[in-house]
Amino acid sequence: AMIEEHVDPDKFARFGPSTVGLAMALTPGIVMTPISSVLEATNAGHMNSESMATRWMRGVMPRGAREIIFGLGLNQMSDYFEERFASWLGFEHKLVCNMAGSLTAGVVSGYLSHVPHNMSTYKLLEPHRSYGDLYMNRFVKSSVPPILEAWVGSWNSASQKAIVRTLAATLFPRGLAIRTTQIVGSFIILNGTINFLSMQENEKIERATLGMSAYKH
Repeated sequence: AMIEEHVDPDKFARFGPSTVGLAMALTPGIVMTPISSVLEATNAGHMNSESMATRWMRGVMPRGAREIIFGLGLNQMSDYFEERFASWLGFEHKLVCNMAGSLTAGVVSGYLSHVPHNMSTYKLLEPHRSYGDLYMNRFVKSSVPPILEAWVGSWNSASQKAIVRTLAATLFPRGLAIRTTQIVGSFIILNGTINFLSMQENEKIERATLGMSAYKH
């Protein structure tokens, strides 16, 4: 919101309003990436003995993707879904639409960011392994739903097992619901607080405006 208040994409005709708008949307996630990297690297000191100068960079690419998705969800997606709910419901109840928009954006963000989140964690804890190795031998093995794993385990074709396990772990990973619920809660709390403070501020402005009008008369 602060970036949108101070930057007008239409003023940057040289780069194109769309390009500037995209940069504005990605900025919060990009800014948060080094901050979250340092925090997570600090907590991983007992698992990764590298110096902090090296450790905080481990998994930075998928972590950046996670933070960008989170930023887009908290800002652009929440606003988009809030507007859609207001249109679908046929009335603009700010609190209800804000909560519904935050919930939907949280579900989408949680789903899209689950794989990047896990890959950044695995790379931080085991930096000597490649992303491909971590994905197939850490993420996929630990993310296949138990019911599917029991069913696939009886198959004879190793290639079919690998394909189904990879697809299942990527599209319907274990632990997705728990993490998505956490993100939904965060979105509802953050956007709800912002919405409440905004409403309070608007009410103050309206009261001040009415008070000045009454004083003039």
